[in-house]
Amino acid sequence: MNASLKGNEQITQLLNDWYVEIRARRIENAHKLKEEINTKMQTIEEDQNLFIYYSLFNFRYQYLVDSLSISKDSFKQNDSFAIPADNFLAYYYHFFKAIHSNITGSHTIAKMHYEKAEELLKHIPDEIEKAEFYYELAIFYCHTQKYLLTINYLTKAKEVFSSHKGYELKVAFCNNLYGLACTHLKEYELAEEHFLSAIDTFQKEKQDSYILIVRHNLGLMYANQNLSSLAIRYLSEVNQKLTTDYKAIFIQAREHFKLGETNIASNLIEKGLNICNNLCNKGYIHHFTILKLLNDNASTEDLEKIVVEGLSYFEKEELYEYVEEYAEKLALKFYQEDNYSKASKYFYTVSKAKDKNFKKGALK
Repeated sequence: MNASLKGNEQITQLLNDWYVEIRARRIENAHKLKEEINTKMQTIEEDQNLFIYYSLFNFRYQYLVDSLSISKDSFKQNDSFAIPADNFLAYYYHFFKAIHSNITGSHTIAKMHYEKAEELLKHIPDEIEKAEFYYELAIFYCHTQKYLLTINYLTKAKEVFSSHKGYELKVAFCNNLYGLACTHLKEYELAEEHFLSAIDTFQKEKQDSYILIVRHNLGLMYANQNLSSLAIRYLSEVNQKLTTDYKAIFIQAREHFKLGETNIASNLIEKGLNICNNLCNKGYIHHFTILKLLNDNASTEDLEKIVVEGLSYFEKEELYEYVEEYAEKLALKFYQEDNYSKASKYFYTVSKAKDKNFKKGALK
């Protein structure tokens, strides 16, 4: 960050240093700087820009240390400010707003802010910051099921991080995301290779919490291959140690459901729903609610009501893989009950979603 803020030079430099440590994922250093900044912020002269920088970087710090705690209200203080006119401030505002929107399930809003941040990226001379932006944009494309774009931006980010000392953790996180994209593309051997590379770095750096993130993704990889027992082995370890990882809870619950272990699945579903309701995470509220009805063997009519609500959300957010998945489950239920009219309706929904997913999957 090369912000030219008048006065309060010392705190400005500390904020610069803080963001560098946050970006490099050096949590201990970032924590020490946060404490020092918190003390000094009480004595500085009034400077609106400085307070906005602090508020924005404080959100980014939360995203680093506990991304699972980010809720709908986590960006509330930043939203209380007018959108900054300063190019640097505006860039960070839109970039971090995009991150917040993506993680809370408002992907169309995230897309808008990523586009605005990318327009302002030309004012940022820092090569590492551009790599950071591309890495987070790759995460967004992975969340929104555009896996070729994920790999495209991830390649740009990893190339920069690999050429700078002190960014080994960022390279490992790039490998983890490569693995996740490959998992969704059903390139499982390649996915495992990237996951193991990430774990190797995290073990060398003694980052046990980061290893759990990769093990979560390994669990997903096995779940996607219907290796439910193996997936549960990985995910249960993650969920014992990261008790609020709602995504891992959902995958584990789904695998227990596949195995007919409905009581275990039910307990996990209730836990996950409570977490997601507290966070106001729209997408995963739909995922858990649909799984709950499937696990409870609810009537097809009751299931239809809930699935249709979910389809509306997933369609709006252009998450067509989920539209396919849930519409197909509903179509099969109706088909099994000889309700061919309803079955045909939802099989057609599946067909349309596949077409939309194909069209959005190409690089543009």
